[in-house]
Amino acid sequence: MKKTLFGLLLAVTLSVVSSAPALAQNYHRPPQTAKTTPSPDVVPMAPDAGNVKIFSNLGTNTDAFDSSNGYFVSGQGNGLNGQKQDIAIPFTPRADATATGIKIALQYYGYGVNGATVAIYNDAGGLPGTPLVRKDVKNFLDFGTGCCTLVNVKLGSGLAVKKGVQYWVVGTTDRATNDSVNTWDFVWNDAAGTFAFQQDNGGWLLLTAADGYPPSAVAVVGTQP
Repeated sequence: MKKTLFGLLLAVTLSVVSSAPALAQNYHRPPQTAKTTPSPDVVPMAPDAGNVKIFSNLGTNTDAFDSSNGYFVSGQGNGLNGQKQDIAIPFTPRADATATGIKIALQYYGYGVNGATVAIYNDAGGLPGTPLVRKDVKNFLDFGTGCCTLVNVKLGSGLAVKKGVQYWVVGTTDRATNDSVNTWDFVWNDAAGTFAFQQDNGGWLLLTAADGYPPSAVAVVGTQP
């Protein structure tokens, strides 16, 4: 498989992806991404019986996410680019529910510990606020493995989420995974959407569909009263 690193420097990113939409003026650099030629083998997404879909931007069972492109979820001590990057996807439940699991398209880029932290954050003025629940997860498949195996994050007794309230699924690293580089793969059709990212804990930046960048693929499942 062939992996390509994009965006170690802004100038490099803009020269490689010359057709990428311009970010809003206050965005100093785009989220760091990786590209690969994935395996043609397809493993259908496993069914999730017994759970209610609270949120999902996943595709079909055989085309659940874009396994050839992803944003780095990385720690600052990594040996690839020495940069911490966190990615966050917003969701708003349509009904009161209890989130008991997250299905997320995380893969391992091959640097440091094979692991990351997945969390649900509250909202603070339209950006991720503070974590409400978080789980360390590990042993992802390699970036380039292909579609459609997801990392299933169990949230124990669950997290109560409210109808009409925005929350965020966050992929990040902690002290144990400070040297890690993972990819959170794009949505299946690469359609532009809303998400947030931050680099080196410098504060969250919001991207919308107007900026032209696809969000990462994820689903939140659980139960309803």
